[in-house]
Amino acid sequence: MKRLTTKKIPVFVTAVLAACCLAACGGSSASTEAASSAETKTVIDITTAAETAPSVTASAAPTAAHAGTEGGSSELTAQPFEENDLVLAVDGVELSLGMDFIPAAGKIMGGVYDEQTGQACVGGGNDRNYFYGGGTLSIYTVGGANGEQLVYDIFIKGLEGYATRKGAVIGKTTRAEVLALYGEPAASLAAAEKYSLNAFDLIFGFDGEILASVGLHDNGVR
Repeated sequence: MKRLTTKKIPVFVTAVLAACCLAACGGSSASTEAASSAETKTVIDITTAAETAPSVTASAAPTAAHAGTEGGSSELTAQPFEENDLVLAVDGVELSLGMDFIPAAGKIMGGVYDEQTGQACVGGGNDRNYFYGGGTLSIYTVGGANGEQLVYDIFIKGLEGYATRKGAVIGKTTRAEVLALYGEPAASLAAAEKYSLNAFDLIFGFDGEILASVGLHDNGVR
């Protein structure tokens, strides 16, 4: 059985990954069929292989090119931050906070994932964490009273070329361009920009000035 471990998490990641329920409620680890005999990777220490990266398209990418601009932000126009920005699509599957993830689990990255389960802190049944591509895509759920697994965290890191609806691209878009696309953030951290709508957060993490991760977090659950 593959055992998932967790390293010390950078400050900007903790805003997205609030998986305290497994630690506090005594989580255990289980695994679906492995993608290959590749070594087990940690939740945070992840890499992306081209053959495991899902095919993703941005549904509303800006017409101004990101490449070839110095800073690039002057050619981009901020659009209002809205509910549609709280949806991240992977392999044609739209992922959003509060959705039941069970029907979608087998439709992403060939349906191969590692899974952690633990006693639910709220609701009923078990909480689960789903990790695809060694943690390139991480989905955190809380058990519902009727057996649902309701999403409260979505975290995409190191997935080169992944694009949000507005065209922020992991591994390519600069911090200045993210600000130009999304406008003034609710909070600006050393390595992250956070946008909020009601209890939901969209968080962009940066490696230097380049976008490295995108995450959604439901503050009403954790």
